[in-house]
This record gives sequence, C-alpha cells and structure tokens, in this order.
Amino acid sequence: MNKVLLYIKDSDGTFQEVDLFEDETITVTSKIQDIRDISKIFTDFSQSFTLPASKKNNKIFKHFYNYNISEGAFDARKKVDAIIDVNYIPFREGKIFLNGVKMKDNAPFAYNITFFGDTVNLKDALGDDELSVLDLSAFDHDYDSDAVEAGLTTGVNFSGNTTSVIYPLITHTKRLYFNSDHSHSSDTIIGDLSYDNGTVSEAVALTFDDLKPAIKVTDIIDAIEAKSSYGLTFASGSANNFFESTAISNLYLWLSKTKGILGGQEGNAEFTRVIGDWSHDSSTDDVWDIDPSNGQNLSLDISYFPYPLANVKSTITITPSSSYINIEYSIEMLVDGTVVSTVSGVKGENALIHTETAGDLIQQSSVVTFRVKSKQVLVFEPFLKTEIDGSGLDLRGDYTCTSQSIVSSIIVSDQMPKMKVIDFLTGLFKLFNLTAFIEQDRNDANYGKIKVVTLDDFYDSPSTFDITKYVHSSETDIESTIPFSEIDFEYKEGKTLLMKQHKETFNDEFGNEEFMPSGVDRGKPYKVSVPFEHFKFERLIDENSSGIGKTQIQWGYSAGENFKPIENPKTGQPSANFEPVLTAPMLFYGIRITNITDGEGINFNGTTHDDLLNYWKPSNTNETGTNDIDEYTENGTTTSTSSGKLVDSGKTFTTSITQNSDGNYDNYFVKNTDDTTLTKITAVDSDTTLSLADDIFVSGQDYIIYKAPEYTLNFDNEIDEWSFTDYGGQSNSLFKNFYKTYIEDAFNAKKRIFKLTAQLPNRVLLNYKLNDRFQVGDKVFTINSINTNLRTGESELELLNVL
Repeated sequence: MNKVLLYIKDSDGTFQEVDLFEDETITVTSKIQDIRDISKIFTDFSQSFTLPASKKNNKIFKHFYNYNISEGAFDARKKVDAIIDVNYIPFREGKIFLNGVKMKDNAPFAYNITFFGDTVNLKDALGDDELSVLDLSAFDHDYDSDAVEAGLTTGVNFSGNTTSVIYPLITHTKRLYFNSDHSHSSDTIIGDLSYDNGTVSEAVALTFDDLKPAIKVTDIIDAIEAKSSYGLTFASGSANNFFESTAISNLYLWLSKTKGILGGQEGNAEFTRVIGDWSHDSSTDDVWDIDPSNGQNLSLDISYFPYPLANVKSTITITPSSSYINIEYSIEMLVDGTVVSTVSGVKGENALIHTETAGDLIQQSSVVTFRVKSKQVLVFEPFLKTEIDGSGLDLRGDYTCTSQSIVSSIIVSDQMPKMKVIDFLTGLFKLFNLTAFIEQDRNDANYGKIKVVTLDDFYDSPSTFDITKYVHSSETDIESTIPFSEIDFEYKEGKTLLMKQHKETFNDEFGNEEFMPSGVDRGKPYKVSVPFEHFKFERLIDENSSGIGKTQIQWGYSAGENFKPIENPKTGQPSANFEPVLTAPMLFYGIRITNITDGEGINFNGTTHDDLLNYWKPSNTNETGTNDIDEYTENGTTTSTSSGKLVDSGKTFTTSITQNSDGNYDNYFVKNTDDTTLTKITAVDSDTTLSLADDIFVSGQDYIIYKAPEYTLNFDNEIDEWSFTDYGGQSNSLFKNFYKTYIEDAFNAKKRIFKLTAQLPNRVLLNYKLNDRFQVGDKVFTINSINTNLRTGESELELLNVL
C-alpha cells in the first residue's frame, strides 16, 4: 500500500501537508491527447475525493464552512497550487479545486476537492481577456504616408527591428491590377500598380490609407508571456518551444479590427487633426508666414503689405481620399486657439469660407490654425486660398499640404482584431497540431516552464517500460480507435472576393482539407475548426499583352460584397472596387521582396510619387517556391554518369541547395527534362554532386531543380499562388506537416485501443511520461490514458498498439 501525501499552498505561499482519510481512494487520470478527440489537449485530473475537516485542514481552508468569515476567507472560485507525492517521491504538480464541505450535526466533517495536473490549462490563466489587453505599446508608431511607405517597403523601424510590424500589400477596398501600357486617360481605373511619372498614374496609384498594419505572431506570444497575471513562461529553444521554430518565424496577424478603412467604424470618441506641413505655391502671393517649428501656425505677413487691410477671405477646401468620401467630418478655423468659423456634418469635398475686415479677429500677432474633426478615421488633402483686397491691394495666396490623416499614430493594441487570447492560442495549437505540458523533471533546464511542441515531436523520443509481469492477464478489452468516418480541417468561411470565386469555380473552400479514409462507413465527420479566416492571394499578371507577363507583385484583397465602383473625388478616375468585408482574424506569412526591376515595382503616391522596388508580400507559404518552367532553383546538363546521382561539374550545389529546418532536402524536386522523370534529393554530396532517391540520369541529360515551400497555411494541397505550381503530395500543407502521421496511424485498419489493468510499481508509476511506451510481451504500445489508484498502484490502461 502506497503512502499518498498532498500539499496545498497557503496564502503565505507555503505548501502545507493536509490530512487524508486512511481509507480514501485517490484516483488520478493522466492523458494529454485522446485519440477519440484529436483536436484537444488534456491534463491530469482526479476523481473528487474528501479530506477530513481536521484542525490542520480547517486552517488551510480557513474554515470555509463559516460563511460569516469575509476578510481573508478561502476563495473557492479559484484553483490553488498543490503537489501529490507517493511514498515521499514527487508524482504530480498541479492545482486543487475546493468543491464544497460536508457538515454533520452542524459541524464540518469533510472537504471535497478535485486535483488537476499542471499540464497547461490555458483557459484558467487567460480567462476571457481579448488580444487588445496585451501590452504592445513598444510597437505603436506614426500613421502617415511616410510611415506606411516605410512599413510596406522595409517594415516599421523600432530601433533597428524592422520585422515586428509591417504593412503588407493587402488592400481593404481598392482593387489592384498591373498594366504596363501607360496610355492613361480619364477612364483609367484606380489601382494600377504599373508606375509612370504622369499625373494619371499618380491619380490611380496605391496610397498609404489603402493599407493596414500587421504584427508578427511571435511578438504577440512574447506579450502573452510578459503579462504577469497570466503566469506563463515558455521553454527556450526551438526543440522545446514551437514558437521559436521556422514554421512560425515570419507568421503575421493582420490588424483589421473593422471593415474597410483603418478605424472605419464609427465610435464615441472624436478624432481631431490640426492641419500641418503647409507649403506655399510660389506662383501666388505669399500672404502667410508659416511657423517652421510645426508647419501648422499661420500669421499674416505684415511686411508684405500695409496694415490694416480691407478684407481677408480664407477658403479652406477639404478633399477626402476616395475610400473616405462617405465619412462625416467638420472643419474649423481658429484664431489664437478660439474657433471663429465652422462647417459641421459634411461629407465628400467641402469648403469653409471665412471673411473679415482685417483687425476684427486676426491681429498683427495672431496665430491662425485649421483643424478637421471626425468620429471616424479620415484621410484628406487640404487646400487653402487666401484673398486680400482693399487699400489698393489685390492679393491671392495658395497653400497646399500632403495627404493628411486625422489619426496621426497607430496604437497597436487598439487595432488588434476582436479575439480572445485563449482563442488565438487555441487556433495556433489546432493549426499546427501542437501539444503543451509543463516540464516537471527537476533536472531539465526548462523545469517548471511550458513546453510547446508538435504532436509528432512529442512522441518522437520515448522511453519504453516493460510492464508485462504487472498486467492482470485475465481480462483485456480491445476496441476500435476511431468513432468517426472522416476528419474535416477548416477555416472560418471565406468572405473575400478571391475566396468566393474559388468556391464558385471549384465547389471547394480554398485551404480546407477533408481526410476520408477508404473503407470506413461508421461514425460521423469530426471537425478541426480554427477561429481564423483564410485568404487566397493573387500574383499580378501584366494586362499589357506585350508587357512583362508575371510581375513580382502578390497582393491580398479584403473586399467581396457588392461591386461598388467609387471615383477618385479629386480626379474623377473610376474604380473597380468591391465593398470591404470584416473578416475573422487572418494569419499570413510575410516575405520581403527586394530589388524589383525599375519600372516593374509598385506605383505608390505618397509624399512623392514613386516606383517602389521593395515590399512585404503576403503569402500562404513561409518562403517563395520555385517551378520547372521559368523560375527554378537550378538547371543545367549532367556531365557524368553515376548511379543514383546528379553530377554537374559547373555547379556549386552546396550553396544553391539548402537543407530545410528538419535537416533534409525533401522539398526539392529534380526533373529530367529529356524524359520528364522526377525524383527527390536525398543529400548534397559536394559542390558538383547530388544523391537522388531514384537513378534517372546519365551524362549529357538536361535537368531542372525546383523547390516547394517548407510550410504553407493551407490544410490541403493547393496550387501555389506565386509559382502557379501544383506540388502535389509535396506541398507541405498543414495536414502533411503536422497531422498526417498521427491521423493515418489512427485510421490504420490494424490500429486498436487495448484496455487492461496493471499493478504498476513505483519505478514506473513515478517516472513514466505520456509520450513513453509500455511493452507487454512482444507488443509495444503508446499511452492514450492511465487511470491510477495512487494508494494501491492499480491502473486502468488505455494503450494504442504501435504498428
């Protein structure tokens, strides 16, 4: 009979040993992944058991039965840290939950508790907090044309870190295309990314307010870990923490909290922008002095004309950008900080006109400013015309500004999409089939920290315990493993234009997967659903038939409701836009494209009109794949015959062919273009020689080597949006990389659940881990679950045969 000891942490942070009933049965169930419910992570838990209401226990539970105690009372709404030892050897660390107290003759008799293991219960730690509560203030930044252009081309710069926040080429409303035929006219549609220096090209270009920022997922993970109230510390090293792996290193969350323009839904707060950066049109009279310290304050230039004057008429015209023509706003003119003229509740292009006899309000020392107010984000261009007449004067001064935003900075936490922190993490766990547990080996450098690993990696390095002689051989139940007929992996239904077009064309949701094993006709479908929406991206093709063909530009479009062509209010250029949609939170890989050929970049109208030759590409793959047509990794002609080899004396394969993060080359294809046979690379032997999976070459044959991206965000195999290539079974989909091994093993016709009873000795009971294996006779099993009576050591085992 084992001696079981339970320690509970008191309010002073000290673990106190509690009294136990001599004959109380304490049964703990251990499991982390259940083959019957593959998308969930489980923790150790006990059946409820009772503790005597002894003097010691009453003190620990602070006389919970006495409801008149308020100050310092035991809070049964929260779990409390606890440790279970068996024969004074640590068994499990976790928490207990006080269910209640049993009274006899008006006196406390027993406390009823349940123990939960320390395998991570994230929901308890994170509660209902949303992503917006995280401290992401280190990534707040300016919001103007220059800042967004930098975010698109290099990333927002935080002391040299330019990858945490980027502005990917994903537009909320403006539909983009590329046409290198620059015969532009008033009919040229807005959104042409092909640059030329004409005024029409400028009018149809991408502008900063077309884009929204994105933040790297690993920075969100860091913010979760940094929030002290959560008490989460992740293990270090990619082998112990998936969040440090290549699969997630350039994964981003798009910051689209509202549909359409950034901050596009009306709220209670009113934004105010004092118009600044005034610039004088030198072809007109210079009637204002501009304060060089802020570019906002204007003073009448009295050196230019006698004072007082007869009349001063100022007309300020506000022209909203095309995406903002339905946003309501007000214009105000202020003299020495006091509003002297207002136009309120207007939309589209409007003007405020203020006329006075000089000296009535505007004095020699007066400071004049103009401002715009709105309850929604508004991007606009201001134009100021001031006319002065009388006293023999007839003057006109024109002043312009670059495009202005009523919001001057981005508070990242305010732009996080509406999503609970627990749902965000759960979504990542489901995408990549992750499991998590707290390391309880005191000799491990990550003791007490959360290890997050893929399920395949979790089961990859087991120890094996031979329990043959401890098994009760009289009775064993053998059951089928899978109670369902298929497994469906799915994102939230796509609402964007390209997603809907894909479904209409192929009758299939882009990126989703259905695993349907042959010969299974029992059970219901099982769904692995993630809380994210998926995008299909588009690589632009030059619409000019004599142009460049495939461009270096790939974009995303977050619109898809009704077709709603909106003209540029300033130039009258038409658009081919659709109404924006509010998507569920969306993840993508960010890939920085650099050194685009001059004239083939992105037509961007910012502080200046530019051809951008670098940008952040949104992608469903973590790296750019190649193909066997025009964008390959390597090509050439073999120079020697060697069995199972490719030999080319003119190459340096050690530079051009690199291992993936698993240390192999299985995402490379080698094609013999003479006979179209195909094989894979197994090793790079030297600069000139590759080992191949198949013998397909003799000397003098042409070849092409191309590469599938190592990771994709599609559950299934889809044609790559960038390379236009179907990589087939080598697409490295989410299913292939993270689910295939486990799921195909579970559905194997020979797979069984073996239920048996064993009297496990302490050397097994106190040392096994849930990724270990048990051997019974000549058969080896993985652990599905173990239900153990800690006093007797008798365990009910659910084991899965290893095939």
